[in-house]
Amino acid sequence: MFSLKEIVKEISKVSKLSEDEVNQKIGEKQIELSGLVSPEGAAYIVGKELGVNLLKEPAKRRLKVKNVIPGMRSVDIAGRIVNISDKRDFERGGKTGSVVNITLGDDTGVVRLSLWNGEIELLKELDVKEGDVVKVTGGYVKEDNRGNSEIRLGRMGKLEKSDTQIPEIKDIGGDFDTVNVKNIRDLREGEYSKVRASLVQVYRRNPFFEVCPTCESRLGKEEDVWKCKDHGNVEPKYNLVLSGVIDDGSGNIRVVFFRDLAEKVFGKDTEELKKVASGDQLNVYENLHLGEEFIIRGRVKKNQFTERMEFIANEIESVDPKGEAEKLLRRIRGIKD
Repeated sequence: MFSLKEIVKEISKVSKLSEDEVNQKIGEKQIELSGLVSPEGAAYIVGKELGVNLLKEPAKRRLKVKNVIPGMRSVDIAGRIVNISDKRDFERGGKTGSVVNITLGDDTGVVRLSLWNGEIELLKELDVKEGDVVKVTGGYVKEDNRGNSEIRLGRMGKLEKSDTQIPEIKDIGGDFDTVNVKNIRDLREGEYSKVRASLVQVYRRNPFFEVCPTCESRLGKEEDVWKCKDHGNVEPKYNLVLSGVIDDGSGNIRVVFFRDLAEKVFGKDTEELKKVASGDQLNVYENLHLGEEFIIRGRVKKNQFTERMEFIANEIESVDPKGEAEKLLRRIRGIKD
């Protein structure tokens, strides 16, 4: 609640009347209402008549990307669209669906917003493209299969264009495509970064884990029966995880590759690796070549058990020395890619 003095000052500022004129109107309003309202009450009425909304709620503080964590509900956040993926169609449990992943960024980093099925039409309806600023209201956050935060709209969430002031794409440090390669020694918890490093060690353990064939949630086992918390007893589908250590000369860090990224490092898909692992799960490591250099994009997080930093990979590509040399020559000659 504002004091009478503060109310008068606000009405004066917005209405361009002098404070004496405002006080006079407040007095006249009290007389008009036979003294049944206080000076403050009369002031609120005068303010409303002059178009000054003194009862508006304070602006809700906007959530920053770096503070987005799984489990959050009723999330309101604005960000600039750094990237919009191609639509990916899939089939699970006999049902088909589609998903488009949007990378949103602000001055603290980037986060993924996933649009599923009918939500994808919002992109066309809003006519949004890379570089636009959008706002999510009423969304929620879950942890994706790679341990990163992912914003979803769900039934209550909304997506709309926004005029919120957000840095341009080139100034958003977490952008996977424009951020410069960072030294491992300079990585910090919570940031999205790109490193160029060699895989120097792998942890030889069972690389397969059981997931629900419908929702791909991790399964639990009860009396030799695999169970999904949402779909009950199921025949498991297998996905891959590979962990090891990468080194770029400045330092090293534990790295984790899930699913298709692990397949890229192994050079085989999951079904092929299951055949190789027949009889002994560790056979999959026999033909894995250490020392290969990769460009890896991902998120730095602290392992809750070891308390050490680890790099959760989101994208990976092999280093192509010939291709890099050709790009360098083109830049030297002033030829655009």
